[in-house]
Amino acid sequence: MSTADSATQSTTPRSAFRVDSLAIGMIVMLAMTVLGRGIGFIRGMAFCRLMDDTDVGRWSMAFGFITLITPVMLLGIPGVLPRFTEHFRLKRSLTPFVRRIATGTLACTTIFVTTMLWLPDWFGWIVFLQPQDNRLIYGVAGAVVGMIVYNFISDLNGSLRQVRMVSCMQFMQGVGFTLLSVAWLLTGGTFTGVVWMFAASCLVASIPGLWSLVRSWDSAQILQVSEEESSSPAADKTRPSDDVSFGLWNMIRRLAPYATALWLMNLIGNLFELSDRYMILHFIPATETLSAEIAGQAAVGQYHSGRIIPMLLLSLGTMIGGVMLPYLSADWEAKRFAAVQTRLRDALLAVSIVFTCGSAMAILLGPWIFNVLLQGRYTDGMTLMPMALCFCTWAALVTVGQNYLWTVEKGKWVPVAMAAGLLSNLALNAWLLPMYGLQGAVIATLCSHGVVMSGVWLAMIGCGYKVDMTLVVLSLLPVSLLVSPYVALLLAIAIGLMVWNDDATRQRWLESLPDKVRSKLMPLG
Repeated sequence: MSTADSATQSTTPRSAFRVDSLAIGMIVMLAMTVLGRGIGFIRGMAFCRLMDDTDVGRWSMAFGFITLITPVMLLGIPGVLPRFTEHFRLKRSLTPFVRRIATGTLACTTIFVTTMLWLPDWFGWIVFLQPQDNRLIYGVAGAVVGMIVYNFISDLNGSLRQVRMVSCMQFMQGVGFTLLSVAWLLTGGTFTGVVWMFAASCLVASIPGLWSLVRSWDSAQILQVSEEESSSPAADKTRPSDDVSFGLWNMIRRLAPYATALWLMNLIGNLFELSDRYMILHFIPATETLSAEIAGQAAVGQYHSGRIIPMLLLSLGTMIGGVMLPYLSADWEAKRFAAVQTRLRDALLAVSIVFTCGSAMAILLGPWIFNVLLQGRYTDGMTLMPMALCFCTWAALVTVGQNYLWTVEKGKWVPVAMAAGLLSNLALNAWLLPMYGLQGAVIATLCSHGVVMSGVWLAMIGCGYKVDMTLVVLSLLPVSLLVSPYVALLLAIAIGLMVWNDDATRQRWLESLPDKVRSKLMPLG
């Protein structure tokens, strides 16, 4: 791993472009993410205290819609950046490739936002199950635009392996949204303003990423000697599809299967993410004091509170997966096929161990968080949190593991696994929600996440991923959270020590670290 990373970091007189090594990128990203998500946790607590559970539920639905519709209405077009930027950079076609992706993204955004502004009442019913003030829908449209701009610039920086800049953008967006939204609520602002604060924070956080691209764009297109050799037509005669001329239709034929699979994954995955909340809205009955719509929104607010910490873990897993894909793609393009599986296996094992430890600590702190910070207003959320931590850890593992399928361009199996999970989630929610309420919704979601994880693992194995006992252990470890947080913590620590005592794994992990860090840890080995 370190050899590949150091090779990509080296420069020649012809090029000033430098990429972050995976080890350095991960360290910076994790540090910034932990700090940023800590601020996000504070924001979540503030939202639960400054808004009633109905408005918390409305924010959960609005944010869920924004994250659902953004990749879906873009048809998966900008999603090809992390996988194919390196490919077209080696083909000396980076600028036309990015220009065409940006044009398609802009066209899709214009069409969708125009439709939202034209039919605000209809979108109000879609998002909130009842018509809303048009100003709220306009705010949601603005948030969609802000998120698209932010994601495009972030994905392009990430695909060029500028991980430190991506981490900076994510930190700025999280901190900016927290400061703006909490200040707005403290001064008596309405829920609509919170949505506009999200849009503003996305645009502000995009500025440093755009500056980084402008500064390094010319140098990024100059290939190093080792890159020229690996991209030479004579370097590998077994992959003639890479040697086609670069034209619009050639690019479309190459990217369309990948973009279609990605679009389906985003559509089904986000429907899967939202399905339990919509089922809660429809299946929670009215009470003596609340209508069915208001009771459903309040129940979603309780559900949202129990997922604050689990969703922090899932977002961290999503970031890890997003950071890894360009590096796995670079290894694949350089014909380092064994390195792809080795990096992925190490990452999956580390995610399972660290996330299980973090989840166990969150469960132990749960009573203080819900009784003190949330003033005892979200008791249902505390009850469901262990199961939510388990299925969010599984989802994080899937997010990292599916990178193998995208790297080998077999991503079509990801939406298949997601579809199986969605169908099982709908069926189980319809069965369990009327009987067990919110507890039934969480049980259904837990089981359906297990279906998705099993489907992705089977697809990876079918596409050449070498399975071993590690995959079984890292999949079952989060289940220990349902037994006891103490049991989960002890098991995670024991497995971590066993991994560290394996000479090959320890040496590989140490070599992936920067020299200064490695020199300090070597005595521990």
